[in-house]
Amino acid sequence: MSLSRYLLKAIGAPVFMASTVFLGLIFALPKAHAADTPNSALEKSLASVQQSHRSGAETQLKVDDLSAESRALYQEYQQVLRQAETTEAYNRQLSRLINSQQLELSSIDGQIQSLEETDRSLLPMLVRMVATLDRFVAQDQPFLLDERRQRVARLETLLDRADVSLAEKYRQILEAYQVEADYGRSLEAYEGNVMTAEGERQVTFLRLGRVALYYQSANGLVGGLWLPQQQSWQQLDSEDNRVLKNAIAMARQQIVPELLNLPLPLPTVNSSEGDA
Repeated sequence: MSLSRYLLKAIGAPVFMASTVFLGLIFALPKAHAADTPNSALEKSLASVQQSHRSGAETQLKVDDLSAESRALYQEYQQVLRQAETTEAYNRQLSRLINSQQLELSSIDGQIQSLEETDRSLLPMLVRMVATLDRFVAQDQPFLLDERRQRVARLETLLDRADVSLAEKYRQILEAYQVEADYGRSLEAYEGNVMTAEGERQVTFLRLGRVALYYQSANGLVGGLWLPQQQSWQQLDSEDNRVLKNAIAMARQQIVPELLNLPLPLPTVNSSEGDA
């Protein structure tokens, strides 16, 4: 055997052995792969199931959160709805109240306008009432003339005062009329001065309502009766003076009331009635 063949044989033996090992590895790889495939599929399935469970749990958590949020929103909606109903009821009541106030304001405006019209017509009427009272005092029997004239003068001054309301002016004028009316229902004796033929003298007056007016001197010897038609005094006789003295004592409540026999003036005749 030559050296070259020997080398080839020496070299070829390992080559053949290497080829055999390589081929063995090649054929062994598919078997190993085939042996690992079921385990990998199971792991993948388990992983997929676990992932699915995790996704389901996360979804359920989201659903629970949405459900809780929905309940909270629903409760809030119910609360807002109740508040809206309460507000609407309050608005209805407030609207009725406003309407009532509007009607009341309209009524007050009407009353104010009516009062303004009344004031415009009342003031001239008050002026006429005071003027009428002044004429009445001047034409009436001359008793308490100073007091009555001063009352009329105060009313005339009152009419010109801007700080006094028309209602107060009206009240005081009516009060003056009431005082004049009360004179006709009372018996009164008071001191005063009278002008006689002998001159002015101090006397005691006796007013018998508005029917008659008398005077008597301090000594009781001179007395007189006012005659409205003549606008003068008529002297009384001694008997009438005695009765007049008792009447004065009766007016002062010094004696018990009794029937008086005093002369009376003739009634005043209206000129228009006399012509008729």
